[in-house]
Amino acid sequence: MSKRNQRMASVTMATVCVLTAIASAASAQQRGTSEIELEEITVTARKVAQSLQDTPIAISAFGTRQLKEAGFTNILDVAKAAPGLFIEGYNDRNARVASSPRFRGITVDNSDPLLRTASVFIDGIYVSGGIQGFGVQQLERVEIIKGPQSALFGRNTFAGAINYVSKDPNNEEFSANVSGVLASRGEYRFAASLEGPLSDTLSASFNGSYDYAGGHYDNVNDPGQKLGRESTWSIGATLLFAPSEQLRIKARGHYYEDHDGPAAVARVGGLAEHNFGGFPLDGGGTTETAFRGVLRIPTADEIGANTSAAEFDEALSALLAGGDPTLFQIDFEGLGGYGLRRNASRLSLEVSYEFKGGTSFDMLLGYNSEEYLFFADFDSTPDFGFNTSGGSDLEDISVEARLSGQLFNNKVNWTVGGNYLDIDILTTEGFYDGVLKFWFSGVYAPASRTGAVTKGLFAIVDYQMTDRVKFVFEGRYQHDEIANDQVNVGLLAPISPSTFTKFLPRLVLEYAPSDAALLYVNYSVGNLPGGFNPEVAELDAMQLDQLEADNPGTKVNFAEEKLENYELGWKQYFNDKRGVFNLAAFYMKRSNQIFSGFALIAETDPDAPNPVRTVAFTGNGATTNIYGAELETTINVSKAVSLQGSLAYIDAKISSFPGGAGSGDFGDVFGPDENVAGQRAPRFPKWSWSANATHQKPLSGPFLGMEDPVWFTRADVFYTGRFFDSNTNLASTPVAYDVNLRTGIRNANTAIEFYISNLFGEDAPATANNISDTSFDVRLGSGLFDFSRESIHLGLRRKRQFGLRVNYSF
Repeated sequence: MSKRNQRMASVTMATVCVLTAIASAASAQQRGTSEIELEEITVTARKVAQSLQDTPIAISAFGTRQLKEAGFTNILDVAKAAPGLFIEGYNDRNARVASSPRFRGITVDNSDPLLRTASVFIDGIYVSGGIQGFGVQQLERVEIIKGPQSALFGRNTFAGAINYVSKDPNNEEFSANVSGVLASRGEYRFAASLEGPLSDTLSASFNGSYDYAGGHYDNVNDPGQKLGRESTWSIGATLLFAPSEQLRIKARGHYYEDHDGPAAVARVGGLAEHNFGGFPLDGGGTTETAFRGVLRIPTADEIGANTSAAEFDEALSALLAGGDPTLFQIDFEGLGGYGLRRNASRLSLEVSYEFKGGTSFDMLLGYNSEEYLFFADFDSTPDFGFNTSGGSDLEDISVEARLSGQLFNNKVNWTVGGNYLDIDILTTEGFYDGVLKFWFSGVYAPASRTGAVTKGLFAIVDYQMTDRVKFVFEGRYQHDEIANDQVNVGLLAPISPSTFTKFLPRLVLEYAPSDAALLYVNYSVGNLPGGFNPEVAELDAMQLDQLEADNPGTKVNFAEEKLENYELGWKQYFNDKRGVFNLAAFYMKRSNQIFSGFALIAETDPDAPNPVRTVAFTGNGATTNIYGAELETTINVSKAVSLQGSLAYIDAKISSFPGGAGSGDFGDVFGPDENVAGQRAPRFPKWSWSANATHQKPLSGPFLGMEDPVWFTRADVFYTGRFFDSNTNLASTPVAYDVNLRTGIRNANTAIEFYISNLFGEDAPATANNISDTSFDVRLGSGLFDFSRESIHLGLRRKRQFGLRVNYSF
C-alpha cells in the first residue's frame, strides 16, 4: 500500500469510528446518565491527592484501566497519547540509554543526566537514569505534568515531569494476576503478581516480568542478525504497614535488567546526498554542505551495521591489548556483543502520619542505582567499521519531608517542606576504529566523575478567597552544587564544584464558575543549572585562544538557563459528566538558553592521530519563544461507545542567538555571521494528535467459561507531524500515522485480546538525529576523520505486528 493510501485509510478509519459513535448517541439519550458518567481521576502532581479536574495545571493522567485497554507497555507508548510530550527512543547514543522526555518544544542536545529538561519520579521520588526499561503495567497511574515543575519537584523539572504512581497492596484478601503476550516478529511478554494481607496491619505485593522484543530489521552486513532486539526482566515488591488510621508506611523495591542487541538505526543524508550549502567564507574556504528536504526511508540493503560477533571479538581483543580499560561491574565480556547491558535498582520508603487537628507529616526516602555499558556501530552503515562505546555507574539518594495543614476553617491549605538530593555519576566512553584497528578517546583514562547536590525549601499555600475563586502560591528556594572532577585536572585553582541559587515560584489564580468547570491562569518559573565543558578544560593556551576567536565567550563552565511559563487553562465537564475536555494555552520564554556546539581546533600534540580535534562544548545566551496549545477530551457517548482524543500545537522558534557563539549546525552550514533567529527548535513536532474509539457489548451467556463476558473493539490513531533534525531546519522527517486495532472478550477477571499494531505499515522514522558522518564516503582516500561532515541517523519505526494478549486475575 502506498504512503498516501495508508494515510487516507487511517483517516477513514478515524472517521468511521466517529460516525459510529454519533449513531450510538441517540440510544444513549434514553439511558440514565449516572451509568455512563466518567470516572473521577485523582492525581498527586501538587504533593496532595486532588481530582484531576480540580488541579489548576496542565496534566495528562492514565490509570491502570486506561493503560491496559490501550495496550501501553512503556513510557514511549504513553507519550503518543499525551499532548505536549515527545520522547525519542534513540539519540546520539544509538541505544536505549538516554531517552529523556521532552515537553513543549524544550530540547537540549546533550545526554548528560544533569542537563535533562524533564525527569521521572516514582511516587514523587526522583529517579535518575534510564526510563525505557521501566514498564507501566504494574502502576496505579502515570501523571504527565507539563510546564515548569521546579517549584514543587525541584531538579531537572525545567519543562515538565512524569510521576509514576505505584499500586498499594491489597489489604483485604489475597489475589494474583498473570498476563502474557505473544506477537509476530519474535515478541513475547510475561508478567505475574501476587498481593494480599500478611496480618491485620501489614500487606504486601510481589511482581515479576520478562519482556522480549525481537528485532524488526535484518542486518544486511550480518545475515541472521536482527536490529532492534530488546529484552528486560524485572522483579519488585511492596510492603504497606498501616497500624492505625493515622500512620502509614510504604516500602518499595524494584530491580530490572536490560539486555539489547544492536539498535534499529540507519544513516541517510550523508556526504553523497548533500545538496545544500558550501557557501564561500570571507576568509577563504566554504561552509559545510548538508542535506535539504524530507528525509527518505532507507532501503533494505542500506539497513545494516558492522555488529557481527567476529567484529565484536576483534574490537575486544584490541581493547585488552591496549591496556586496562575503564570498566565497571559490567564489562565488555559481560556485554557479550554489540548492544546495551543495564542493571538498575529502585528503592523507596514513604511515611505518612496524621496528627489530631488535621495536620499531617510526610517523608519520602529514595535510592536509585544504575549501571550500563553499550557498544554500537557509530556510522550505522553496513560498509564501514567505526564504533562508539560508553558506560556509566549512577547513584542518587533523596530525602523529602513536609508538613501540611489547614487554617481559618479550611479556607487556607498549607504545606511547608524541604528536600535533599545527591547524584553521583561515573562515566567513560571510547571509540574503536575498525579500519585503523585501534581504540582512542577516554577508554583507558580513569572514569570521569560528575554529580550534583541539590537542597531545597518549598511552600504551598491555597487560599479560598470566595466559594468560586482561589489563589495558589507555590515556591521553592533551591541551591544546586554541580561537580565535575575532570575539569580540575591541571588547574592550579580548582573551579569545580560550582553553585547556583534560585527562587522558583508558581502563582495560580483559579475560578470555578460551576461545579463542572475550572478556569485558571498560571505563571511559573523553571531553571536548568549550568555545568562544565571538560573537553575545553583539556585545551592548552594556544588552543584556548583559537576557541575564543572562533566561539567568543566559550569557557570551561557555562551558566544556568531560565524558563518562564504563562498558561491559561480551562477544564470542563459536559453532557452530565459523560464528557470532559481540558484545554491549556501557553507562552514560554527560554532565556540564557543552553546550547551545544562543536569547534574544530588544531592539534598541538605532534603524536595526535589527526591534525584537527573536535571539541564539544556547551554555551549560553540563546533565547527561544514558544507558543502552544494542548487539548484532551473523553466522551462516553453511550454504555457501548466511548471516544478519546488529544491535540497539541507547539511553535518553538529561536528568537536570538549570541553573536559568534558557534550556533551549532546552523552556523556550520550558513556561515558564522548568519543570524539563527527565526529557526524552529529541532526534534519536536509542531503538530501531533491522537484519537481512539472503543465499542463494547455484553454477550448473552458464558463464553469459554467466562461469566458475564463483554466483547470489545478499540481503534487508535496517533499522528506525529514532521520535525527537523537540527536548527538548520533543512532536513525533516515525514509525517507519521500509527494505527492500532484490538478486539477481544473480557469480564471482571479475564481478558483475551487480539491486536494489530502499525496496521498500515507506517515506515516514517521515529527519530532523526543530526550527527557526524564517519562513513566510507568521508574517509575514502585519507582514512582520517572529518567530524565537520554530517549525516542523519534515523531510529526505524517498528513494523506491523499481530499479537495475542491474555490477562487473568484470581
